[in-house]
Amino acid sequence: MKCALAAVLLALAVSTARAQLSLLLTVKSPNGRTAIVIWRDGPLFYRVTRDGEDVVAGSPLGIRRADQDFDALTFVGATDVRTIDERYTTPDGKTREHHVVARERTLHFKNAAGAPIDITLRAQNDGVAFRYRFPDRDRDVKTVVEEATGFHVPDRSTAWILPRQPVGKYAPAYEDLFREVQSAMAPGLADGWDLPALFKTPGGKWALVTESALDESYAGSHLVHRARVYDDDVYRLAFPDPAENLGVGKAQPESTLPWTLPWRVIIVGDRAGDIIESDLVNDLAPPSKIGAASWVKPGRAAWSWWSASDSPKHAEQLNAFTDLAAEMGWEYALVDANWNLMETGTIQDVIAHAKAKHVGLFFWYNSGGPHNDVTEAPRDRMFTREQRRKEFAQLEAWGVKGVKVDFWQSDKQDRITQYRDLLRDAADFQLMVNFHGSTIPRGWPREFPNLIGMEAVAGAEQYKFREDYAAKAPWLNTVLPFTRNAIGPMDFTPVTFSDAKYPHVTTNAHELALSVIFENGIQHFADSVESYRAQPEAARTFLRQVPAAWDETRVLSGEPGRQVIIARRDGHVWYVGGINGTDDSVDMEVPLRFLEAGQWWDVLIRDDDRGGPGERRLTPVQQDVPHTGEATIHIPGVRPHGGFVMRLERRK
Repeated sequence: MKCALAAVLLALAVSTARAQLSLLLTVKSPNGRTAIVIWRDGPLFYRVTRDGEDVVAGSPLGIRRADQDFDALTFVGATDVRTIDERYTTPDGKTREHHVVARERTLHFKNAAGAPIDITLRAQNDGVAFRYRFPDRDRDVKTVVEEATGFHVPDRSTAWILPRQPVGKYAPAYEDLFREVQSAMAPGLADGWDLPALFKTPGGKWALVTESALDESYAGSHLVHRARVYDDDVYRLAFPDPAENLGVGKAQPESTLPWTLPWRVIIVGDRAGDIIESDLVNDLAPPSKIGAASWVKPGRAAWSWWSASDSPKHAEQLNAFTDLAAEMGWEYALVDANWNLMETGTIQDVIAHAKAKHVGLFFWYNSGGPHNDVTEAPRDRMFTREQRRKEFAQLEAWGVKGVKVDFWQSDKQDRITQYRDLLRDAADFQLMVNFHGSTIPRGWPREFPNLIGMEAVAGAEQYKFREDYAAKAPWLNTVLPFTRNAIGPMDFTPVTFSDAKYPHVTTNAHELALSVIFENGIQHFADSVESYRAQPEAARTFLRQVPAAWDETRVLSGEPGRQVIIARRDGHVWYVGGINGTDDSVDMEVPLRFLEAGQWWDVLIRDDDRGGPGERRLTPVQQDVPHTGEATIHIPGVRPHGGFVMRLERRK
């Protein structure tokens, strides 16, 4: 009788659990404000809330493998909520010291055929994430053909999203321009939209959608915005175009089991600045695979290619940029494409000169291989492990500090594998790595601290190639901190005072501020030797002092497409950058709440107010700043497309 009663009670408990799941199952952040909610109504759905308000409304979950579907799922059980409290350190980024506090729970399901699938949910104060896992063990290779995973943006939300570039010789490479649209009116582009995607809800909440912990077992995803089963406001995940990389590699990911998929990430905030300050993408990534890597040294680099594209073939021109780096106290100089095709001098001349000047060198490489037909050289040295390691051994013998590897043009699984294998091999030879023509950061800077930069942006090089770029640059520069740069390092190659093919409309103070606004572990200052030497002493001094890695980042104000003011700390010194992305003059304010009480010395550099619209001169102001907790520095009349920088150092 007791056994029968126990069986009835157990059945009732399971039935109750399933009934509750069909209505509500929630994992909340430690502060209780952010939550991910799961329910079942036939298919499985989730939503993300901030203070009870949707930032992602009811959205589909599910996945389809070639051998079977995982959409209509039966709940089996769940783990208890697990509290995460961990710390880690990175050599660069928005902050060096990271403290992760989160709650996590794994839900167990089975499909109609009885095959298991787990969904792990995580909630942190700054956002949520979820991931799928196939826990079975099976040596037969399985293929994921589609994810039902979607992101249903609340009605009347505003979106800042990046069109995915159609397949081409140099694309896709995340190098189009972001657009600001009403989410429900976003056009259904054939190639979809890239990650990350930023949304502002009608209630004023912010959400950034992206992914993390992508490894060799999967492909990089992007978004498509079109109706299938659900309404038009659902952005669904999609895999790479099969035609990418000249057709080399499979578009659909495959693996044996067990198989853990990447985190799908939604960073949330009450203000746009919360998105920039979040490190959720790195928090979700695995720990370093190469150890502490004390040899990884972030820094600044002189770069010759922007102002003189043929310079890598001429030792004397490269040496001039090495001289500039030494003069400015920058740690590095970049030897760009075609350095192996020297016409005057030798590469040994360049290496010897850099050693004499105590400047480290980065060397450029083509990532191909059969997956691209770009002829820029050296190529065919990064594709196989044997080729890479032979080349890396030579670079180590030369005393080279790192490599820039370009022209990837795909997020297929085989390219993801090449990225990560290259990072491992480079670490064995203590080489830092900067990727160009590349994918976006997906937590890799935590896994591989030698990953010192990634492009994946329409950066300053577009002044050489794209006629519409200059006019859009002021607006774009205020969008990128909240979107692309929010998820990890961004090698924009900033601070170009002179003009390339298409002249700037940004002011010199705006350009100078990008050294603080944009973050990358190796900040390539892209202008010419003559241009930097022509700047006033205050600007040159600022560029000598501004670092490339930070102990703390605070966003003081701003919204994408309008303006942004960011304060970053290096040791006991604060750097502030502000830019105006609009066509109007604006007054800006810098609240000094981030400063400790005491007396501070402030160097402010802004545009010269005495000039007309085309005036490019800079004006420095130096002043004592007594800080007692609520002081604010007022910067009136920041010019259209203008900006300012500040350096604040405490008086001893």
